[in-house]
Amino acid sequence: MTSTFHRTMNHEELEIVAWGFLRSEFTSEIYCDWPIDRRVDAYLLHYGPAQLLNDGSAYNALLDRIMANIGPALRKGVLPSPEG
Repeated sequence: MTSTFHRTMNHEELEIVAWGFLRSEFTSEIYCDWPIDRRVDAYLLHYGPAQLLNDGSAYNALLDRIMANIGPALRKGVLPSPEG
């Protein structure tokens, strides 16, 4: 029997996944032509937690955390500068 237990990720867990994505190869130039949601989908399929792909509100919260952390990631040198 399949479990129907559903647990929403808390803020700290979403923050960890968001920073994992920002540090991943899916933010590199190789994937620059992919829309952000496709990159996040690929990241979740490869590194998890893949269950976020089926939880619309948690997925949107993850996208919000990723977008909110782009500036800090640029300042910390996690992401390459758009100027080159």
